Amino acid sequence: MNKPVPIVPVDTHANQLKDHVYLITGATGGLGRETAIALAKLGASVILTGRNEKKLEALYDEICLAGYPTPALIPFDLAQTDEDIYQQLIQSIYNEFKRLDGLVHAACEMGIVGPIGSQDAAVWQKVIQTNVNSAAILSKVCLPLLHQAQHASISFVSDSSARQSHAYWGAYGVSKVAIESFAKTLADELDSSHVVSNVFIPGPCILPIRKKTHPGEEDSSLSTTDWVAKNLVDVILSKKSGVFVTPSTA
Repeated sequence: MNKPVPIVPVDTHANQLKDHVYLITGATGGLGRETAIALAKLGASVILTGRNEKKLEALYDEICLAGYPTPALIPFDLAQTDEDIYQQLIQSIYNEFKRLDGLVHAACEMGIVGPIGSQDAAVWQKVIQTNVNSAAILSKVCLPLLHQAQHASISFVSDSSARQSHAYWGAYGVSKVAIESFAKTLADELDSSHVVSNVFIPGPCILPIRKKTHPGEEDSSLSTTDWVAKNLVDVILSKKSGVFVTPSTA
């Protein structure tokens, strides 16, 4: 198991990411949403993807009303397995922006937390598809466009609890270990390029998924979502690769 290291903060300023483009999966989730806003605040054009079109539209409106660059909205279901559909997604991004500076894998499927015997096969497959397989396919189809950027990043989100391979974490836990392995493999393959691949491990924070895995936990002991998103932005902008990073203090 790769040991996480503290995030190295990156100096940021208004319009730092002007003309930069970032694709965010799971953009309507807690971390995806706050990360999209944080990148837009720095001047980036963010591409919002997710399954819930109404929530995507609400986030789109919020970013526009804040005066940030107009985002793109692309409803997309990561349960799809046909690579051609992913190719169509990246082609639409190329048609509109002609560039891509980063891919943020914030989408997450929880599945069932419980004994292996309680894991429904269809749910297990959906979790692995959403959390691992789709991330691998999307990373692959995005690489040609990412390679054209002066510096580009692929950022994966893990889980401080699920990655320990303890009992009852089921497909979700397996998916986090698998995605960390994939991110490391990708980093090694991209070692001589300008594209970095890193894993972000948020730690205990106020996210919807945390409520499911740790019911009854007091919010006062958790990091806020916007603070965690700021740390993820530091990872997205980092020029290091193959690193497993986590916030050091809240």
